[in-house]
Amino acid sequence: MRLLYKNCALLFPLLLGLTACGGGQESNPVRDDPFDRTMDVADEAVFYDRLQQAETSYQKSFNYAITSDDVSNIDDAGYNLAIIKLGLNNVQDAMKTVEKTTNELKIRGQEISPQLDLVNAAIFYRMNRLSDAALAAKNAEKSKDEDIQERAYFLSALIANDAGNVNDIVQYSQKLDQLLSQSKTKIEKSWQADQKELHALLAYRQGQYEQAMTAAKEAQDIRRDQVEYRAMVRTLALQGLISEGEKNFVSAAQFYVRAGKSALLLKDYVDAKKYLDRAASLHADQLTYQLASDALVDLGKKTSKTSE
Repeated sequence: MRLLYKNCALLFPLLLGLTACGGGQESNPVRDDPFDRTMDVADEAVFYDRLQQAETSYQKSFNYAITSDDVSNIDDAGYNLAIIKLGLNNVQDAMKTVEKTTNELKIRGQEISPQLDLVNAAIFYRMNRLSDAALAAKNAEKSKDEDIQERAYFLSALIANDAGNVNDIVQYSQKLDQLLSQSKTKIEKSWQADQKELHALLAYRQGQYEQAMTAAKEAQDIRRDQVEYRAMVRTLALQGLISEGEKNFVSAAQFYVRAGKSALLLKDYVDAKKYLDRAASLHADQLTYQLASDALVDLGKKTSKTSE
């Protein structure tokens, strides 16, 4: 299985963000030239955050996979194409891509793969269909691939958090800890960031704010170093929540502004509005309020242009 940019599985501005992730696994010695050539072009486009170019190339790869009737390539190209569409905030298109890929696998005697379950989970999560997201993530956990398992545990914990299920957050945080401690491969930095983020989230839920803030800052630093900016936005917002728990509303507003402005520049307009609105609503101090208000005006201009 050719998992090229596994962080792009959640990528999704949840989560998961889609950015210049780490390098992919080595290609198989025997190459399907048209397929691999377009996949390589798409990989490079992802690395440089040229997502529309990547979308075009992954679509070509998918078509080549259909042409060659290669089940594994159909699965991988469909997986990557769906992820890119999520990164472009085209949730419905991502869902259609998973459905199309699944149908192509079924007529070749294959069931939906764990990696497609993972993308489905992320899609449902983005649509706030938490029960469906939890079920799909549970199916993804069955994968024998540690990359998929890791992302499934992490996403399941985020789903549990949104559902207010602290016990499940504990369970999936422990599963992730165990996976990292027993992994036979080199631990990815992004996995460490996921682990720190879950530790921070759980500590926040348990009212251990100092411990939560330490873990959240560590996660943020790793996200920044790994150029996982969309995921870093989430850690900034988490620090805003922790600061609110500590009744430090000035600090909370500042974290929300930082998260909101980053999300705005990443064109994640839904999250940008959510964080900037929260920053402004706190009325913490004049400077932070003004920065939030100015950014909201800028956001309004950008969203009005996209709707024209």
